[in-house]
Amino acid sequence: MTVHFEIQRIADAALQQADHLLADWLPDGTRKGKEYWPVNPVRGDRKPGSFSVNLTTGTWHDFASGDKGGDLVSLLAYLRGCRQLDAARMIAQQLGMTVNGDRHKRDFLQDEIDRQRIARQREQRQQQADAERQAGWDRTAARARHDFALAGLPDPDHPYLARKRIRPHHLRQLGSVLLAPICWRGEVVNLQRIDADGGKRFLQGGRITGCYCPFGRIEAGVELLIVEGIATAATLHEQTGKPVAAAMSSGNLLPAGFELKRRYPDAVLIVGGDDDRAKEAEGKPNAGKLAAIHAAATLGCGYVLPAWPEDAPLELSDFNDLRLWQEGRL
Repeated sequence: MTVHFEIQRIADAALQQADHLLADWLPDGTRKGKEYWPVNPVRGDRKPGSFSVNLTTGTWHDFASGDKGGDLVSLLAYLRGCRQLDAARMIAQQLGMTVNGDRHKRDFLQDEIDRQRIARQREQRQQQADAERQAGWDRTAARARHDFALAGLPDPDHPYLARKRIRPHHLRQLGSVLLAPICWRGEVVNLQRIDADGGKRFLQGGRITGCYCPFGRIEAGVELLIVEGIATAATLHEQTGKPVAAAMSSGNLLPAGFELKRRYPDAVLIVGGDDDRAKEAEGKPNAGKLAAIHAAATLGCGYVLPAWPEDAPLELSDFNDLRLWQEGRL
């Protein structure tokens, strides 16, 4: 049997065990439909997304580097940096097959060495990614504290404040932009910049998950509301006098809630959710309400939603909307 046909025979057999083999060679990958998406250890990939293997055909492609192949034998040769015949023999050992009539025993010691090498590479990539992310967070936090210190008191008639009918509280203003401090472990680590037209954006590369913007003094035994946005937080703080934390998004309600519980274990946490009723009326998920319910259930606390009168328009969704509508501002 020629080398070409022998390699093809082993490649065909490998395809039948693709899930098992790929989990062994590239254990940090995930299956997505008919494809397997791992990181690429050959070029120090840090996260999946550009390297995929087709589980039906065995073809593989690294879109970042342009490397590609037509079967699992060529893939293993690429990963191990060896000839395809040597890769075919490795696969034959794993599958208990013969190569050119000779049965090869699987080299379990070499398998373990390879697994440990891949695990070390994965750990090193993760450590490098974590260090780079932390360095980015530190740079952004330093800029946030600098800009916040440089900013002055807000104009009470700033268009955003006027439109939302909220007081400036501890926000600051730099030029025409309002700055909302985003906190983590008691320190400002990021800023939400709010333009006159209401456009919002965070400083690039800064920490967001688990962070929040506080309104009012958080004390033991006092109800602490956690909500999505700045306007909602300011509105509830002004109406109730209670401390409120803006998590900045529905997806951050739970991470910010965990951080608040850790930092203020004696505060009585309550999740205040947005209520996307218009989406619900269209048969779409009410993301704000669902996120609030999930966060409250996970945190073991209560939740509240705006108490809508029967004639309240469906497009209203949060506590600030309700307040403005009740005051005849909407």
